[in-house]
Amino acid sequence: MFYRLFFLTLISFCFTTVRATPSPSFKSHVLVQNSPKAAYYEQQLHLIGFEGAGIIEVYSIIGNKIKEIKTQELKNFKTYLRLESGNMYILRVTISGKIHTLKIIAS
Repeated sequence: MFYRLFFLTLISFCFTTVRATPSPSFKSHVLVQNSPKAAYYEQQLHLIGFEGAGIIEVYSIIGNKIKEIKTQELKNFKTYLRLESGNMYILRVTISGKIHTLKIIAS
């Protein structure tokens, strides 16, 4: 008898409907974060989401520095860069004292 009462109570809790309404402090707009991105294809390095002057450092996955590029403008940056296909590389982009670290795989 106890088990029947227990299961009926459990089933009634499982099928209880709950209506959720947003609180007044809830903002109806969605925030989108534009994070910087990097891509490497056709022997070119492409950077998106950066602006201003900066330094781009390319490292192998084991930490060897392969290339350092100083540029006056990083907006829609692209440059020729010969990397070994199939390997992963770490990019360190420094802009105004801020450091961004990105990973790429050469294809």
